[in-house]
This record gives sequence, structure tokens and C-alpha cells, in this order.
Amino acid sequence: MFEAPQTARIADRFAHLVIGRWKWVIAFWILAAVVGRSTSPDWNTLADDGDFEFLPKTMNSIGAESLLDAAFPQERARSQIVLVIGRGTIAMDRVDEIVALDLLRILCHRLAEVAWAKAEAEGWTAGTPVPESRSARWVLRASEALDESIRLDQQYFDTLSELKLVTSIPERSLRLSVAYWDRAELLTRRGESQLAQTDRQAAILLDPSLASGIGTPSERDLVAWSSMVELISWKDTLLGSRLANPAARLAVLQSDAELAATHNILWLEAVNQLILDVERRHAAIVRPGLEILPTGSAAIGGETLTAARDAIRYTEWLTVVMILAILGFVYRAPLLVAIPLVSIGVAVIVSSALVAWLTHLSRDQSLPWLDLRIFTTSRIFVVVILFGAGTDYCLFLISRLREEAALGNWHDACRRTLSGVSGALIGSAMTTIVGLGMLRIAEFGKFRHTGPIVAICLGVGMLVCLTFTPALLRFFGPRVFWPSSTQLHRDPSFLIGQREGTEPTGLWGLIALWLTRYPALALTLGVGLLLIPMAYGVANEGRVTYDLSSQLDPSAKSRRGLALLERHFDIGEINPTTLLLLRPKPDARETLRQDARTLSDSLYSLDGVAAVRSAEDPLGDFPPSRNMGLLSKDAWKRRALKTHRMTRDYFFSEIPQYADRLVRLDVVMSGDPFDIRTAQKVEALGSWVRQLTREADSPWYQAQVLLAGTTPSIIDLRAVTLSDNRRIKVAVVLAVLAILILVLRRVWLCIYLIATVLLSYYATLGLTACFFKLAYGADYVGLDWKLPLFLFVILVAVGQDYNVYLVTRIIEEQREHGGWLSALRRAVARTGGIITACGLVMAATFFSMTASAWLPGVLEAIGVGGASQTAALRGIVELGFALGLGVLIDTFYVRTILVPSFVALVDRHTSRRRSPADSRAPRERR
Repeated sequence: MFEAPQTARIADRFAHLVIGRWKWVIAFWILAAVVGRSTSPDWNTLADDGDFEFLPKTMNSIGAESLLDAAFPQERARSQIVLVIGRGTIAMDRVDEIVALDLLRILCHRLAEVAWAKAEAEGWTAGTPVPESRSARWVLRASEALDESIRLDQQYFDTLSELKLVTSIPERSLRLSVAYWDRAELLTRRGESQLAQTDRQAAILLDPSLASGIGTPSERDLVAWSSMVELISWKDTLLGSRLANPAARLAVLQSDAELAATHNILWLEAVNQLILDVERRHAAIVRPGLEILPTGSAAIGGETLTAARDAIRYTEWLTVVMILAILGFVYRAPLLVAIPLVSIGVAVIVSSALVAWLTHLSRDQSLPWLDLRIFTTSRIFVVVILFGAGTDYCLFLISRLREEAALGNWHDACRRTLSGVSGALIGSAMTTIVGLGMLRIAEFGKFRHTGPIVAICLGVGMLVCLTFTPALLRFFGPRVFWPSSTQLHRDPSFLIGQREGTEPTGLWGLIALWLTRYPALALTLGVGLLLIPMAYGVANEGRVTYDLSSQLDPSAKSRRGLALLERHFDIGEINPTTLLLLRPKPDARETLRQDARTLSDSLYSLDGVAAVRSAEDPLGDFPPSRNMGLLSKDAWKRRALKTHRMTRDYFFSEIPQYADRLVRLDVVMSGDPFDIRTAQKVEALGSWVRQLTREADSPWYQAQVLLAGTTPSIIDLRAVTLSDNRRIKVAVVLAVLAILILVLRRVWLCIYLIATVLLSYYATLGLTACFFKLAYGADYVGLDWKLPLFLFVILVAVGQDYNVYLVTRIIEEQREHGGWLSALRRAVARTGGIITACGLVMAATFFSMTASAWLPGVLEAIGVGGASQTAALRGIVELGFALGLGVLIDTFYVRTILVPSFVALVDRHTSRRRSPADSRAPRERR
């Protein structure tokens, strides 16, 4: 049936070199691990995060963000933490208002401190800063924030006094004395010493310890708050009308960092600690039920990153524990447990160091052509795939060594082992490496970088297992089987009950016998049972969610805050879509403003448009249907809003290149910004405006139209990832097929192996969707959008490992003993146990990705302290479950039933066509 592999001579030379120079091999890898560990850049420092930042530069939302950066270079809010203070359905009382005031006065002071530090960073030291300079804007913001903080401090104390609650609050918390001190310092630096003296006396009167001096804000630890650029609250005279109702209040903390910036972890922790301090101070006077919850893009991003960090930690530890337990159960020999773990540990250290160095050299433009990036979540894939695949490689080496050790001396046994399995190990590893490497063709940066990074690490792992592990086995000698000397003559498939013998025996021998007697029945039943989940998987492959907030469990603070926000306010208010129109040539300022006003009024006619914020109506409070006379009681508010610091230079750019050409409108859409229906409304909005630019009589003829914001970014993310999915799946299938043909030399068999993995992929996807739909219940909105692609690539690539092991063993058995039927039976019987053990190892490492969903609860239940209470990241949990399930299906179903039965059926047909007379003999012997 099969031809002898042409690479046998090369494999034998390679084995002779590694085993003959085993001391040098061990020394090389130990030195590489030590040097890599001590000199490589820190992975976490290099790691990027976020999704929208890695969209192709040609996408609409990326172009919009670039235009905003160029046209509005002043500090622009890129994300925000929205603090929701309120009750479910009951109106807040005056005590609740006290709590809210305490929180707000401290937040105002934090903004003042940060603004002061930013002013000094811009070069301001003393005196009046240069008008309109960046430092001047920060000094003004610091001054305004301190004024507001002191005003709120007085209001807080007066309310406490009025309600006779002063004695219920700790004395040092009654007044924000440091705000008076900081305003005195700021006034002194601005040359207003007399005014400063009054504030300084008040500060010392409230807190005598301030007399010794506490330093300027720039000298304080403000790292966690350093990204904050603005604070808007219900107390703002002009902007606060949209941020309050009887049952809730909002405070919006705006940040210049992206929503998925790692700094948001630190910032969110600081905000949560501040909330906890405020709640503790007022616990004795507040009725139960008042909640202070952070939400908004920065809060969701920060909590998502925290969940990813914890998921990595749990995954790493649980993976090591499970590998240790499985190896201990399989071998019951300390050295046979230690050698694979040491080998994989070296592989992880060396590969991580190599990737970190390559990324560092790519980012600092030393090797710009590499274009490599690493992500926080990349670490999970590196750990689970290296531990899973590396352990499998070691298991196959040790399994083969058992057979060879009984036939000669230890040195020759190690050489024959490496020579015999290196081809299969390289072939199986290359299917995974090449499959993951195909992600390089993706347009979405997170796909394009993650695949090659994991492929590089797996390549290093393969080299370690093919060199360092055999060298360690050669070094320790037969003592690796201690304390049981009989293990030298046993096949490790004893895990399932199969023992070495001249004829197939035990469980796997019976399975091999049944499959070769009834291949058609086995194949029909095997495929038939997977058809139903496969059909469900095909139907649900595109039903995924791009909702960043749905990544977190409903118990997460940011999701609870979002639910409280939605109960009392329109969520679209904090996630508007920014519409940018750039005319080909400048126009008169008044003409541009009039055209923008007309366009703003017209947008209200579109489906889903709840409000339009413009230079004439900064809050979107006055749609065309609302009568707005000159003497209206709100006329003063509209006029004042036009000159508010939040609206100056906001809707029209003052940069010469864009002056009198660019108009900015913020369109508030009804509905959830992450919802597909909202996305459709935003797409319709963009299409409507672009149609205007194609009409010759329109004032916006030939203007460039760009949309920025959460929903436009999701629209682009969906478009580019769907396109990537289609191209990458075809590329991965063709690449893995090419590797299989190169290794196995049987086109028909390779095509069938690809078909079986595709069948298991769709069946796994269907079972996963069904499981989480039942597990999440009403909270289920679809599987994470990254799951189908990563599941496909990893299953198609990794899923071929065990098929390659099995088929190469069939090749070897036929070459050495002849006869297709007996070769198939011997191969299934002799590899059944070890492949099953490998499958369990790989599945266990993938299932460890789900640890963040259940391990903290288990640790808490058994009284183990220190478990993080961070909500699990659903995308990682779902992917870990799907990958583990897929490997189990490949191990116990595809490799056990579908592959052997197909080989038996095809070869029976081939033998009958070749010699009908000869084919009767095998049937009689069966």
C-alpha cells in the first residue's frame, strides 16, 4: 500500500548527530534558556491590546481617527469611565446625594492634580503661561477643577450639617483640605499671593498637618490617573442636564488612552478603590440599595484586560498541574515526568525570549520588515499549544523508546527512536506551524501577528523535543524508568490496557479487528453521528457577537454599571457616532456653519437618529421640531454652550490645513452601539450622507465622508474579519493538505484526512454553540467573533497530528512486515493507547483556558485564599472549551473510527481491483 519514505536516511543522520553529541545539545539549550530569560525584553511591556487599533489603515473608521488626530490635536477623549450612582427604581434621597457629592469633589480634585502635572510636563513653572498654549489650557483646567472641588466640598459639608450627620463621618474626611492647599499653591505660582494666603490659612485650619507642606500634584503618585483629561458630571451647569434624573446621577471621566490600553487596568483599580473608600465612609448613614458602578469604554476595556491577565495566570498554573498529573498517572516514574516538563519549560522560555526580541527589533525599526507584535492573550495560545504539543511529542518519543530499548543497548535505542519518530513528529508539527503561519495573510492585525508568533514558538518547541529531550533520555539512561524495571518492556498504552505483543490484543486490538472486518458500517455510523451537530455548526458559524461588553460575565462591575445606566439613560448618549465631512476647498466660515446647521437638521429624518450635536446645538437638545424663540427660557443655555470649554474648537478645526473645510457632527443613535441593528442604521446614515456628496447641486458635493466611534469601528471590524475568515480558511486547508501530501505521499488519503477534520470542526462548533446557549440562557448573544477562525485554524492544524502519527505507523508496519490488513491492525493497536494519552493531554491544556470561569470559585470553596474575583473572559472560556472538545472528538472519534475504517475500506477495494483471486484469501482469513 505505502512506499518507504525517502527521508529515512536524513532522519538517521540527524538522530546519529543528536545522540552522539548529547552533551553539547543539553549545554546549548540550557545556555539558550539562561541567556533568553536574563536578557529578553519583558513580554507584558511589549504586549499590545485592543481590536480597533489593528484594523487596516484603509478602513473608514481608521481614516476618521487619523483625521480627528490631525484636525483636533488638542487632548482628545478616546475612552471614558462612566460612574453610575443610583438605585434600581427608587429615587435617590439627600443622603444618597451626600455620597455622590463626596465622590465628585474627590474626582474634581484628581482632575486638578492631573491637569497641573500635565501643565508642568508642557514646560510651565510659574507665572502666566503663554495664551492658547497647551500648558495654558492645562493650568486653566486645573484652576477650574479646584474651584469646583472646593465648591462641592462646601456643599457636602453644609448638607451633612443640615441633616445633623457630621458626627457620622470620620473627621479627616469631612473637608477636602488638600484642595484648598493646592489652590493656594496654584495661585502663588500664578503670582496671586494675596488670594493664595486665604486658601492656605483655610487648609491649615482644616488640617494642621498641612503646615509642613505636602508637595505639588506633580510630586504625588498620579500614575493611575494620568490619562484623565476631563470630567463632566450632573453638577455641571450647562452639560449636566443629561446626566441626572431622580433615581441616578452620572459622572463621566474622559481619558486620552484607547479603550483597551493596558493603563486602564491601573486606572480602573484606582477608581474602584476610591468608590470603596467613599462607600465605607458613609456605610452607617446610607440605606441599602445605593450602587456606585463604573462602566463605559475604558471601564469595559480595563476589566476585559484584567480578566485576560487572570485567565493567563490560571491557565498557566492549571496546565502545569494537569500535565504533571497526567504524566504521573501514565508513567509513575519521576524522571519520565520531569523530562517532558523540563523540556517544555525550556521551550517556553527560549521561544518567549526569541519572540520578545524579534518583536522588540521590529518595533524599534531595527528589523521593520518583520512587522511582529505580541498581545496579552497571545501568551495563552503559546502556553497551551506548547505544553500540549510538546507533551505529545515527548510521549511519542518515550513510547517508541520503550519498544527500541528491549532490542539493544541504550545508545542505539535512543538513536533508533529518534530516527523512527522524527519524520512523524516533524510532519505533524509542520501541519500546525504552517496552518498557524497562514494567519499572516490576514488584514486584521491581531490575526496577522498572533498566528506567526505561536508558530515560531511551536517551531522552537519542536526543535527542543527533537534534540534536548532525546539528549536528556540518553543522559539518564534506563534509570528513567525507575522505580519499575518492568516498564522497560511495556508499551505505555497500558493506560488503556493494550500491551506489546506479536498480535493485536487488548482493547485497541479488538477495536482494530472490528474496524477492519466492518469498515463500511463503521464509516457510515461514524460520519452519520456527526452530521447533526455539523449541520448546527454550519448554521451558527456566522452568528457571532462583536459586543465587547458581552465578553464579560453579567456579574462584572462594568456590565452591572451598563445595565444600571441603560435603566435610567439612553446608552447612545455616551457612544455617539462622529460624522466628519471634509470639503475639497475652504469656504466662508459663515457659509460652512450654515451648511452644517442645515445638514444637522436633515439628519433627524433618518431612522435611528436620536440627536445631533453640532456647533449650534452642542448637546443635541434642540431638534428642528422644538420651537426655540429668542426669549425662550433655554436660549441662554444654548448660547452659553457654544462658548463652553468643552465645545470650543470641537466642531470646527482651527488647523490651517482643515480650517473652513472640515465639519464635525456627533450623531446619537438609538439602541445599543454594539447591536447589529444599530450598525445597520449607522451604515444607512453613512450611505445617505455619501449620496449627498455625489449630487452636483449639494453643498457637500465631492466632500470626503468619514465615520468614527464604537459602532463604525465594529462595522469595519466585522467586514475585515469576515473577509479574513474566508481567505484564511482556504489558505490553511491548502497549506495543511500540501504538508500532508509531502509527508504521506497519498493524495486521496490526505484529502480524506482534511475532510474528517472539517467535519469535526463544524460538529465542534455546533456542540459549543448549543452548550453555551444553554449555559448563558437569556444572556447568550452569540459566540465570540474570534472563536470560529481560531478554532478552525488550530483544529485543522493540530487535529492532523494524531492522523499523521497513525498513518505513518501504518506505513512503517507495512514496510517492515508487509500486508495492508495486518499493518493497519498493528498500527491501530500499538498507537491507540499513546495517541489517546496524547489527546487527553492536549484536550486538558485547552480546557485549562476555561479555568478563570470556575477555578476561583473552587479555590474559595476549599478555603484557598488569594483567588482573584475578576469576572471571566467569555471569549477565552468559549475558545478553550471548543478546542478541548474538538481535540477529544479528533482523538476518540476521527482517529479511532473514521480514519482506520476509511483506510481499511479503500485498501480492501484496491486489493480487490488489483487481484480478485488474491482478495479471497484475506477475506477467508478474517
